[in-house]
Amino acid sequence: MLFREITQQRYTGFRDQYKEKNFWQSVEMAELREDNTPSWDKTFVGLENEDGSLAAACVLVSLPVFGKLRLYMSLRGFLIDYDDLDLVRVFLDELKTYLNAHDCLYMKVDPYVDYQPHDLNGEVLEGKKRDDLIAVFEQAGFHHEGFRVGNDVNFEPRWMSILDLKGKTKEDVFKAMHTNTRQSIRNAERMGVKVKELGRDELYILKELVDLAGEIRHFEAPELSKYQAYADHFQDDFKACLAYIDLDSYRANVEKDRARQVKTLEKAERDLEKTPDSQKKINRKKEAEYAIQGCDKKLAEIKQYKDAYGTVLYLAAASFMVTPFEVLYLFSGSNKDLNRFAGSFMIQWHMIQMAIEHGCDRYNFYGISGDFDESAEDYGVFTFKRSFNAIVAELVGDFTYVAKPSQYKLYNGLRTIKHKLQNL
Repeated sequence: MLFREITQQRYTGFRDQYKEKNFWQSVEMAELREDNTPSWDKTFVGLENEDGSLAAACVLVSLPVFGKLRLYMSLRGFLIDYDDLDLVRVFLDELKTYLNAHDCLYMKVDPYVDYQPHDLNGEVLEGKKRDDLIAVFEQAGFHHEGFRVGNDVNFEPRWMSILDLKGKTKEDVFKAMHTNTRQSIRNAERMGVKVKELGRDELYILKELVDLAGEIRHFEAPELSKYQAYADHFQDDFKACLAYIDLDSYRANVEKDRARQVKTLEKAERDLEKTPDSQKKINRKKEAEYAIQGCDKKLAEIKQYKDAYGTVLYLAAASFMVTPFEVLYLFSGSNKDLNRFAGSFMIQWHMIQMAIEHGCDRYNFYGISGDFDESAEDYGVFTFKRSFNAIVAELVGDFTYVAKPSQYKLYNGLRTIKHKLQNL
């Protein structure tokens, strides 16, 4: 087998036929990183069979970090059959030889492959554990960074929330959701909540709603330029969605419902004149009165919302990446004062249906902390995703290969001093 640099076109062709590809392994992601930080470079490498066909490949992004020595990364790992341990072993050995010849200080890689199976509550299920794969990486000199739990902005999530769509219809998926989730979606539909895709010139709406969420949950929201860069590089594979409600339409529906309940009440009152002791008629009258009171309350709320926000309420927004294998949920935000309209639920349901229509095997709610205790900081996020019947996925984790140990030790020492000085 021959390990060599390959063209971008050849890499893309190999990736296109690779079933379980993800967007991090794309040319577009490497180019986006280059655009954000021009010091980053990208290189495509592959392992050829004897007949010249590719057995495995990856895109390497690299950055000078210590003189001419570089940090290399393979975002979310390689395009390779991770079950073929002999192939993985050969690829890693050849990759090391390549790195050592190309000014590598160290390399980081986080394979997009499950470590062990879990249920929707995070409990470990019987099944294959990938200690064998971890052992192959470590034997090749790639240090396993451990079974990380929690949220760390310096890493992509090791824990994810996955909804299996393979062979399922929309009805199957909806029926399997938690009762409260189904009810939230139905209520939102009755209130007239809609979901639309945002164009590039509307991405400021996504930013505003993510900013609101960042203020509440204490995270640093991306700049508008980041969303625009995703849209520019990934085009139709990047989706940004807005859940909204037109208050005039909502009011018209409530008024129509109120008029219908008034007619019901009037009929019940006429019927009671004839049969005043009819419990059925008494109950119908009470139900109509209660429904009218509910409509009046909604109409008062609509006026308050319209005075505060205008005719159209922006409830929630989120962004996604679409591949043939999965739809992946990236950033989101909502106006917490409008949570009763269940905009976030509607966006997820809209995109789940899109994933089914596209024939995706799964819908990836993406990052969770891996801490399933009710006291966990992200427990609410976890329960929201779980309510759609999403199971927990645990990835094998992160690996680091140090090509030049003495220089790496010096580099880390200097970096530690720099960080301490910055925090004084």
